[in-house]
Amino acid sequence: MSKKCLITGGAGFIGSHLAEELVRRGYEVTIVDNFYKGKNKYHNELMREIRVIPISVLDKNSMYELVNQHDVVFHLAAILGVKTTMEKSIELIETNFDGTRNILQAALKGKKKVVFASTSEVYGKGKPPFSEEGDRLYGATSKIRWSYAVCKTLEETLCLGYALEGLPVTIVRYFNIYGPRAKDGPYAGVIPRFIRAALQGEDILVYGDGKQTRCFTYVSDAVEATIRAMDEKVNGEIINIGSENEQSIKEVAETIKKLTKSSSKIVQVPFEEVYPHGFEEIPNRRPNVTKLRELVQFQATVTWEQGLKETIKWFREENNG
Repeated sequence: MSKKCLITGGAGFIGSHLAEELVRRGYEVTIVDNFYKGKNKYHNELMREIRVIPISVLDKNSMYELVNQHDVVFHLAAILGVKTTMEKSIELIETNFDGTRNILQAALKGKKKVVFASTSEVYGKGKPPFSEEGDRLYGATSKIRWSYAVCKTLEETLCLGYALEGLPVTIVRYFNIYGPRAKDGPYAGVIPRFIRAALQGEDILVYGDGKQTRCFTYVSDAVEATIRAMDEKVNGEIINIGSENEQSIKEVAETIKKLTKSSSKIVQVPFEEVYPHGFEEIPNRRPNVTKLRELVQFQATVTWEQGLKETIKWFREENNG
């Protein structure tokens, strides 16, 4: 009998790709999503194979029942992003923490496996490459920019507390995942934002001087690593999911402009014109992927340019559709 998998936030970017791959491998998949950011078109095509339940993870009674109907829970549901944090900090903290607590409490009784999606934001202002066991440094409490990182850190700590109570749980920290279906808009990551601008001939807005660097991972690679985190041998572990493919934000803009053959201009915009007061940028965010390689025997397979081409292709089709 195939395993039954529950994905919270399953209508989202990573969640929808995860659902697709699990179905492809023969798992029974249920997604829970409150469609906070709108319904993902993808799920209209898989209604016959995926059970879709439009509720919030804050619905404690419903989550208790659902979690205990499944073997594995991938908990991806969350309000995401630094800019969102700075504008909706109370909603973000309460929703994310309470939702995670509901999932963990529900999973404990039946010892259901939980894979918890965290973020590279938890590394704060530390020095790269970021190791899962390394120390972390955040800005002042008065800097609301850090509330997202602190909240996710608290959720991780809660996961590890439940692990001590016997819950099989693994924490994965995502580093700048990109690909088809990535959210476009004012709160989007740089890649979908840059692609949209390039395809529409608009200015490609680079915040700051563009020298800040990130390591980008294509979504299919991130999904593969996430599925491997189901393995019981990584219970109680924290694993970075990312690559060592480091690019400056300016280089990202230039590459996207080249691949789209766009006439757009690349324009630098000061951070203070984009983010609320108190924003602090991280100059470099690069993961140590030793545990990723050694514990789950994973290494990314999609090259940077290949992944960008696939993502651009998807955005073109969306624009033309």
